[in-house]
Amino acid sequence: MKIGELSARSGVSQRSLRYYEERGLISAHREPNGYRDYDESTVEQARTIHMLFGMDFPRDVVQSVLACAGPASAATHDALADQLEVVLDELTERITKLSDTRQQIETFLESRGRRSPTSVARA
Repeated sequence: MKIGELSARSGVSQRSLRYYEERGLISAHREPNGYRDYDESTVEQARTIHMLFGMDFPRDVVQSVLACAGPASAATHDALADQLEVVLDELTERITKLSDTRQQIETFLESRGRRSPTSVARA
């Protein structure tokens, strides 16, 4: 399938698909006229990559997830688990910082009469 069809079926822009290919995350066969020809399996791969990048996963983790999608060794799964532990720690730290920031904003707004503690609890 051509890049336009892949884009339509996967919901991923053609620009992103070209980026994924440049980074070795997806591959296409080149026709004699230079057009890319993608396999059917690339639709799901593109969706997965797009989702993971949308969650701010680093490219090396995305590559590891893709490696585990097919037949993969225990070592490959262990390497992915190690990477995901780092990502989880980073997410936990970000959540903590965001929660602290939210609390500071709520306290400020309450002190200015902009929000009551009950309205904050419902938000």
